[in-house]
Amino acid sequence: MRNDERRKKILEMLMAEETMKVSDLIESVDGSAATIRRDLNFLEKNGYILRTHGSVKYVLPELVQTTEFSSEMIAMAKEAAKLVEDGDTILMDSGFSTLALAYQLTSKNDLTVITNSIPIANLYSSVGRVQTYVTGGFLRPRENALVGNDTVEYLRKMHAHKLFLSTTGVREANGLTCVTPFQADVKKAYIEAADEVILLATADKFEKDGLRVFATFDQIDCVVTTASIKSEAIRKDFENHHIRVIVA
Repeated sequence: MRNDERRKKILEMLMAEETMKVSDLIESVDGSAATIRRDLNFLEKNGYILRTHGSVKYVLPELVQTTEFSSEMIAMAKEAAKLVEDGDTILMDSGFSTLALAYQLTSKNDLTVITNSIPIANLYSSVGRVQTYVTGGFLRPRENALVGNDTVEYLRKMHAHKLFLSTTGVREANGLTCVTPFQADVKKAYIEAADEVILLATADKFEKDGLRVFATFDQIDCVVTTASIKSEAIRKDFENHHIRVIVA
């Protein structure tokens, strides 16, 4: 059986059952255990399924991501997920890195998420295990996120243990940057609402810059990234501000 035929069969079975044990899939589909697990990795990477504690859940078609998560992005998200405990209340910024993290948190118990990200809200609406609060605001289609004064005011009324933050770039000696004032205002409100600020940033973000600084280094507690930071100046900034760096 070809790869595409086997993966189609897996999806058809999950559509009928919604959730299945991995062991049951291995027994039911023509292929070795290793082959089926590679198929599941492919389907999970592309957003078709969610895997939790030995089981697999079908994701509704409208939630399938058009852009794949890279292996580095997934590794970073898995490291970040280790920082989340059952019972946490967390803030999740909009962005591709935080969406990757959202997929890794679907098996957490008693987790509360506050977000302005439409894709994250859609994901958790299909999972049902995560209590989700969505900010108000107007929709910026390009970012697929809610922004504006209503978003900021909503976040000012919130408080959370941890914030998972995204960024456009990192500017030496200044801090984190983004492109629009809408993004900057929302990110600042997020930071004010959190006890701990955790930045998710792929290695290329440390070689980019944005138009506006929305956070200084002393506002960041932890950085989760995909590779060692090349910029000596930024590494020194992190050391001076006692920022913990986790490399996936």
